Amino acid sequence: MDLSRVLAANIDGRTQNTRYRQGQFDRLQSVLVEHVAEIHDAIRSDSGHTQQEVRAEIVLALQELRTHYMSLSLQKDLEVEYRIAHGKDNLENARGAGIVYIVPSTHTLFFSVMSAMTAALAAGNCIVLELPQTTMSLPGLLRRILPGALDHDTFAITSQRPDTSFMSKALLVVQTGSDASAGLISPGTSRSVAVVDRTAMVTEAAQSLVAARFALGGRSAYSPDVVLVNEFVMKPFVEAVIQHASKYLAGENGEGRQISVSPRRSGVLDSIQKDRTARILVSGSNWGVVEVQDRNSALLKRKIDEKVLLVHPVTSLDDAIDVNFDGTLTALYAFAAPASAKYLTQFIDADIAWVNHVPSHMLIGPALPRNAPYSPDTRYATSQFQKPRPHLINPSASAYTAQTILENESTVKSDALWRETLAPLPATKQPPGFKIGFFEQGIITGGVLTLASLIATVSTVGYYTWVYVRMRG
Repeated sequence: MDLSRVLAANIDGRTQNTRYRQGQFDRLQSVLVEHVAEIHDAIRSDSGHTQQEVRAEIVLALQELRTHYMSLSLQKDLEVEYRIAHGKDNLENARGAGIVYIVPSTHTLFFSVMSAMTAALAAGNCIVLELPQTTMSLPGLLRRILPGALDHDTFAITSQRPDTSFMSKALLVVQTGSDASAGLISPGTSRSVAVVDRTAMVTEAAQSLVAARFALGGRSAYSPDVVLVNEFVMKPFVEAVIQHASKYLAGENGEGRQISVSPRRSGVLDSIQKDRTARILVSGSNWGVVEVQDRNSALLKRKIDEKVLLVHPVTSLDDAIDVNFDGTLTALYAFAAPASAKYLTQFIDADIAWVNHVPSHMLIGPALPRNAPYSPDTRYATSQFQKPRPHLINPSASAYTAQTILENESTVKSDALWRETLAPLPATKQPPGFKIGFFEQGIITGGVLTLASLIATVSTVGYYTWVYVRMRG
């Protein structure tokens, strides 16, 4: 596809204009609402998701559009633009990255496309969307309706990756977790892990994790790939999981619907039949709950993309932390009392951690881009698609210091700065005490037990020595 128009539009900078962006949002929203029934049917046909799941995806996608649109303010942009003219520093000044190239995830494709597109549009960018030719319904529908909604000079859809000369000018957004080295990259193979401690509310944890694992076909990046359960609560947790699984699978997305939507396919449950490291606790058509008994099992190393919930016993918080996760996790769910949850989230490396809940909206769409700031309102923050361009009119304190010393006109001021620099750092005025943590508590407990044993031994020896002396006397 010829992308020369996009390159030209990027040079003329039309997307930096706030009114232009607002107009693009208005047209996009109108077209999407006009075709919402077709979008709904295409998603349903491609995914086999329930009516509620499809509606949730569409609602969240259009909410992303609305949120980014509402963030645009002509008044605020003009105030920022004229700060220098009014003698003020313009630290907030930024401009769009230029061209944003989006490779969307096939999981909940509509939300995945809209979340990235609307953030890039709000940031003031030209956009190229990669949609390979497939037999799926939604990509074809998007190819038909999106070009009519957006300026054909600043938006394009392509089925194959452009050459390196074009890509070198674009910000790459990859939601498929490929090994791309630059841009906004969502992890694709790293796992999401849940830990259920003995201090957790077991029933609530089971309910949340079952819903997260079985929703949307179990294909979400944030569906828990394994649940590490403290052995003291394993029995009630498994009982609660089986109870909630049976209720969940009896609904519209239950066994009957799953059979009609997609035939039985080979997966985790089939591999377990010959696997001695795990046992199936309960299963149905295309779903199951499995206990992994061996810490070295390959099941604990793989990403799960089906309705199979893996559970594995652990003896303590430290034992859960010691499980080899093979790098940074996509997400950690810590179900525990606040102090225990703090310990888990501190020592298990994850892109993001949620305590005592699974945010259901995160099951829809791509994983958050790795090592990027978290946006609580949208999947992508507008700032992730912009380049900071601060404009400064007032010299900083450091500039004054350097100028005073370099000009060497006032030795009094220069000497004063020298003495101030060499002065001791101010006292922190913090108390010297320390907080007893898990490690310290273990040391103290061990010391107390040892001391108690020593006292008991000395007392016993002393008593029998006294008795012996009296008898001899």
